[in-house]
Amino acid sequence: MASRLAECYQGGGSATVAFLEEPQNIEEALTCENSKEWECAMQEEYDFLMTNNTWILVPLLVSRKLVSCKWVFKIKQGANGEVERYKARLVAKGFTQTYKVDYNETFAPVAKFTSIRCILALAALEDMEIHQMDVKTAFLNGEREEEIYMEQPQGFVHQGGEHFVCKLHKSLYGLKQSLKAWNQKLDAFLKSIEFMKGEADPIVYVAQVGDVKFFIVVYVDDLILVCNDQNKLL
Repeated sequence: MASRLAECYQGGGSATVAFLEEPQNIEEALTCENSKEWECAMQEEYDFLMTNNTWILVPLLVSRKLVSCKWVFKIKQGANGEVERYKARLVAKGFTQTYKVDYNETFAPVAKFTSIRCILALAALEDMEIHQMDVKTAFLNGEREEEIYMEQPQGFVHQGGEHFVCKLHKSLYGLKQSLKAWNQKLDAFLKSIEFMKGEADPIVYVAQVGDVKFFIVVYVDDLILVCNDQNKLL
């Protein structure tokens, strides 16, 4: 059964509830009344994965286990409940991975709430600019260390290469090590542009050039940017 999202609109002392259905699998997506929108969403996601060089097709080694994957469908709504976007995401089934074969470490640090409060308090005290951002497709930027072989996604099995599998070059949502791989990628980038880790919290990054002070607080794929120069922040 398709799940439903409810949005309530308050007005004139009454509430109106609108229900939207989200497919639970590719079969539902391709047979529902909004099938064209879901097809476009899947194609957009697949094209991005190909452009990102996420995998190549290779024969599966006899000694290796194949990781499964699935499509996840979401309807993005605006503040007034209007549909902004039909979103499809290809997700690896991490529970089919084998420890010490498909993954090793999975841990990645996130900022402490105390650190977030301190940085926001400092920004208020010194009248600094604050900006929050979400990194789009963050986990797909991570470089994985282990060799992982995944089945071809439903609806996009290569014609003539049905017996081939995807050898992953990049991380993918759902993989057990995705968070760690993304954190390592972000850490390396911030260090390359001369940010330093905070002493009290290693997931808070600090940089200062002359009178310009810059703080970046990382919480998974959300970043809080704080700077005393609006031009540098933008």
